[in-house]
Amino acid sequence: MADKLAKYREVWKNKKILKLAYFDWYKKILKDLKNGCGKTVELGAGTGNFKEYKPDTISSDIEKCDWLDMSFDAHKMPFSEYSISNIVMIDVLHHLSNPVKFFQEAIRVLKKRGRILIVEPYPSLFSLFVYKKFHPEPFLMNMDYFADIPEKQKDPWQSNQAISYLLFFKHKRKFLEKFGNDLKVIKIKKMSFLLYPLSGGFENKSLAPDFMIPILKIMEIFLTPFRKFLAFRCYVVLEKITDKI
Repeated sequence: MADKLAKYREVWKNKKILKLAYFDWYKKILKDLKNGCGKTVELGAGTGNFKEYKPDTISSDIEKCDWLDMSFDAHKMPFSEYSISNIVMIDVLHHLSNPVKFFQEAIRVLKKRGRILIVEPYPSLFSLFVYKKFHPEPFLMNMDYFADIPEKQKDPWQSNQAISYLLFFKHKRKFLEKFGNDLKVIKIKKMSFLLYPLSGGFENKSLAPDFMIPILKIMEIFLTPFRKFLAFRCYVVLEKITDKI
């Protein structure tokens, strides 16, 4: 996996449209971070890009990489109670085998008013068609992550891109019943209509030349009213509201 991430680092250096797509997400996250004396930790940091924009971030991944600060499993974080101000997750939640267990662990390590900031795939009418046709990771819509999930080892690259949709949209009531006494939903937004899909991501060639980027950014703004049908991503901000572990 480290070799794949090293390859992605080269893609990141040379792909302008991809960097701009991610930077739009990073700007949202940087604006919503909770300021304080606690640490900001990025889980599943992979290529370590977010740290370029917030250098004091602790970059981490389950895979040990020379350019990251730490290596650990997000289901069992090596931090003491009430020690973290922000947990940043970009394309990480859908790789977790037990997201409910992860949120329990996040509640343990977060300070009161600490935040979890999440960017994940979103299956709109249009994006689901594109994801299924051109992306290898599945959307398993029939999963219930609030049922008992047996503990098992899995490849970190295995995924279910539907996790964010299931937790924060389809099964949002169950999420609030489970975590509503500890976590407050600050934001749930659908976003990303053109720049990200046309960038080709880290695996595929860009479908748009660089000179088109300013036009695409303007079109993103005009397409916002149609995000329900076009969005490729969702952005979720949760805040811990209790002192308890």
